[in-house]
Amino acid sequence: MNSIEPKRIAVVGGGITGVSTALFLQSDGHAVTIFEPDEFGTGTSSGNAGVISLGSCIPTAMPGIPARVPGMLLDPYGPLAIRWGYLPKLTPWLLGFLMNCTPSRARKNATAKAALLDRAHAAYDMLIHQADAEDLVSRRGMLKVYESEASFARAKFEIEVMQHTGRRFDIVSGDEIRQLEPGLAPIFARGLFFDDNSGILDPGKLVARFAETFVAQGGKVVERHAKNLSGDGPYSISTDSGEEEADIIVIAAGSWSSRLARQFGTRILLDAERGYHVMLPHPETPLNRPVALTAHSVFLSPMDDGMRLTTGVELGGNEAPPDYTRVRRMISRIAGSVNGFRSEEQSVWLGFRPSTPNGVPFIDELPGHPNVYIAAGGGHVGMTMAPISGRIISDLVAGRDPDIDLAPYRVNR
Repeated sequence: MNSIEPKRIAVVGGGITGVSTALFLQSDGHAVTIFEPDEFGTGTSSGNAGVISLGSCIPTAMPGIPARVPGMLLDPYGPLAIRWGYLPKLTPWLLGFLMNCTPSRARKNATAKAALLDRAHAAYDMLIHQADAEDLVSRRGMLKVYESEASFARAKFEIEVMQHTGRRFDIVSGDEIRQLEPGLAPIFARGLFFDDNSGILDPGKLVARFAETFVAQGGKVVERHAKNLSGDGPYSISTDSGEEEADIIVIAAGSWSSRLARQFGTRILLDAERGYHVMLPHPETPLNRPVALTAHSVFLSPMDDGMRLTTGVELGGNEAPPDYTRVRRMISRIAGSVNGFRSEEQSVWLGFRPSTPNGVPFIDELPGHPNVYIAAGGGHVGMTMAPISGRIISDLVAGRDPDIDLAPYRVNR
């Protein structure tokens, strides 16, 4: 018998984190409303590399990164770009990032991410089963490849951290890479194979499938921006079309979440890492699984409608127009990595990863505001962490033990 008292809950944001959270809350019997102005499956959650990446505990802030930043910025093919006009707003986030680029902090942050990743698979499978979405998931692992023994040796610290946090992977030779991925050119000396990772064949469609399930089970959707959040319980959510009331609010609005949290007096270091992808036709021999080309900081992901090339980080907030120059440059740059590579651009895309300086998300109740929660900041593994973040929020709302130390995910950590 369900002893949880049903509440009216507003989930602000309809990406993978918001929809996952709504489904878990709905399963507890709550009356849940998602506030999302755009069509489900068309936002940032739709354009990622499409990996349920249980091995990706390594934060972006790592030892050696500060010394490499100038070179990255000067390299027209480099993985980092900054919109300099945004620098004044970005400075607090950047300082926090630099403070986390020490070995001890990198290990601590990786451990915090790993604790979520250890629970991510079970949470995902619950929602995949509920939404009958197994057809959108390819359970064939993920491959990370290195072109030389020297480049593989430079990954020593990263591999040690993954081993320390219990990530499951095998170190594979060049011959084993060719057996796993005949479509890759025979230029790779070493690789890491993560057999427990999965590929998502259409991330946008998966989000939409989850949302359809939510609606079919009685969930409500308000197709408006939640502009102002106020009150002390019940809470008011104001939109262009009026106001709605809720007993509980969950902020799950991706890189816009910091603005909403500020309405309750909570300031968090959360900004947008602008990420790009370009869709290409499948090569002559399609890839079997997502592949990370470490030499180029590129992910190649086989999907239903082609091969997705994702690359790079651009720091510049949510408002600046897209600049597709770098992602388009990478098409010719990585052509020699894939046999029968096809370079015809099918589409190009920009999204906004919600990222924290240390790479660890916020999953917490806002200080001083009972029943206002936040789930945001998954960054490069936001697609992976969304269901477990949503499950933890549902546990907090229900007063259940989430079976994880929540200290690393506090907003006042």
